[in-house]
Amino acid sequence: MQRPKILVACQDRSSRLRLAETFRFRYQTVAVEDGWLALHLVNTTAFEAMVIAERLDSLSGLDVAYSVRQSQRNAAVPIMLVARAITPRIREMVESGVVDRCVDETAETGAFLFEFNSMCGAYAERAWKDLDADVNRVLTTARGAYSSVFKVDTPDVPLEASLLKTVADEVVGAVRSGRITAVMQALQTHDDYTFVHSLSVAAVLAFFGNQIGIRPGDLCIMAQAGFAHDFGKRVMPHAVLYKPGPLDTAQMVVIRRHAAAAGQILRCSQGIPAEVINVGERHHEHLDGTGYPNGLAGRQIDDLSLVAAIGDVFSALVDNRCYKPGYAPEEAIRMLGDMAGPHLEPNLVTKFGEVMHDTGFASWVALPRIAVNG
Repeated sequence: MQRPKILVACQDRSSRLRLAETFRFRYQTVAVEDGWLALHLVNTTAFEAMVIAERLDSLSGLDVAYSVRQSQRNAAVPIMLVARAITPRIREMVESGVVDRCVDETAETGAFLFEFNSMCGAYAERAWKDLDADVNRVLTTARGAYSSVFKVDTPDVPLEASLLKTVADEVVGAVRSGRITAVMQALQTHDDYTFVHSLSVAAVLAFFGNQIGIRPGDLCIMAQAGFAHDFGKRVMPHAVLYKPGPLDTAQMVVIRRHAAAAGQILRCSQGIPAEVINVGERHHEHLDGTGYPNGLAGRQIDDLSLVAAIGDVFSALVDNRCYKPGYAPEEAIRMLGDMAGPHLEPNLVTKFGEVMHDTGFASWVALPRIAVNG
């Protein structure tokens, strides 16, 4: 599948190269430094998104942005403006919708990607209203619950258990009605990776459970666990979560705290099932005891956490990361098999692979987006 194009208009060469590197597995980047050339491209080439710097050769990035909104091809695309300072004129441009977001040109890459993904995600959500009503309800319910959880960045603020239960009920309903593939397809255009990954894992676990005959009440627990497993990432700094490349040793220490943080968030929330709390804490534990945060091994790890670990790894393998393309579904299933034994439960891996392959559901989980770390 051909990657969509993104326009990066930036005077500074190092910044252009950095952005092209950041987007290389999500977009085909068209990078220019001249404002008039950017304007020519706006009128001749369809883009999915644009990053426009205030400072360009020959024509201001502000003027380019105004012209984009008057163009036939790209009037409705999301525009991120990179500016020296948020002036009254730029603030007015944001408020009037000429540009969607503005970041300071000194912003580090993690902060930039957070804003960019949020901007593109908002555009995707606008299109949900045109979907089947049941599909729209699954997506909007999940997005509302996720936003409620992630509006704070500390582990000591509880979440409403009813929100998690409602999301799970919607996911299970979509699985049992067959609409879950439409839900997964709609997620392909959303750029908030942690949200998409959470809903994807919830769908994978509920789908797998339904295929092997798990009763509806337990499917709801599985979907809750999948959706909540990465809630601890709300405490992670954007510089780590959105770093466009492999994490160094110190950053790995930081990102690994998200599992314990998920447990803390879920434990301080009344009405969360114990099984869901366990998955939040244990989805990175390994059978051989080399996982985290507690180094549990063998039967110290409950069955649902073992299943959730498989769903989490599978989703991560097929996703594009800033430093690697996503693996094809069949290759990801093969790689799960390689992890069976030391890390993942072999019998569950075999059954999971059979279900994902035989039903074709694996292809609906392979979503072409930029992912974050963890």
